[in-house]
Amino acid sequence: MKRKITSEERSILLKNPELVMFDPYGALKTHRCSLSRALVLPALVALAVALWAFLFPDFIDAHPAVFAGVGCIALIVASGSLPVLYLLLDNRSFKKAEQEHYAEQLELLLPRDLECQLAHVQWVTREKAEGGWVLDGREEMFGYASYVNCFAIESDTDLAVIGDGGAFWAFVKRDAKTESLYRTA
Repeated sequence: MKRKITSEERSILLKNPELVMFDPYGALKTHRCSLSRALVLPALVALAVALWAFLFPDFIDAHPAVFAGVGCIALIVASGSLPVLYLLLDNRSFKKAEQEHYAEQLELLLPRDLECQLAHVQWVTREKAEGGWVLDGREEMFGYASYVNCFAIESDTDLAVIGDGGAFWAFVKRDAKTESLYRTA
C-alpha cells in the first residue's frame, strides 16, 4: 500500500543519505572539456617561452636549436598532459561524491512528492544485484546494479521503496531513523 512521505521523513532521508540506496548518475556532474580551459596550460607555456625569448635574446642567438627544441617539447608536454588532468578532475568529483554518500545528488534527485511502499523481498542474488519481491500484491523482479550507498538486502524481509512513480526509485535501509517508513499506513 502506497503512502505519501511527510516532509519530516524527507528531511531525515536528506540528512542521512547513507541510508538511501539510489542511482545518482543522473545528477552527477562530470568535468566537461571546454576549449578555453584546455588552452590555458599551452598558452601559459607559450607565454613562458616568449618571455624567455624576450629576456634572454643573447642565448637564443647563440643556441637557436636548443631554444626551438625546448619550446616545442614544452608545448607538446603541456598539450599532452591535458587528458590526464581531465581524468584526475573527473576522478576527484566522483571520490568527493562517494565520501559524502552522494548527498548532493540525492538532494537534486529526490522529488518533493514522494511515495513509500513496503515490498516483501523473496530472493536476492547479490552477484547480479537483482532480486524478486512482492510489491502491490504482484511478484516482480528488481535490480540495483547502478545504485550507490549499498546495503545488504536480505530474503524474506520487508524493504521500504520510495519513488515518485516515474523516474526516481530508491530503497531505504531499516534503521532507527527510518523506522517510520516501515510502518504501514
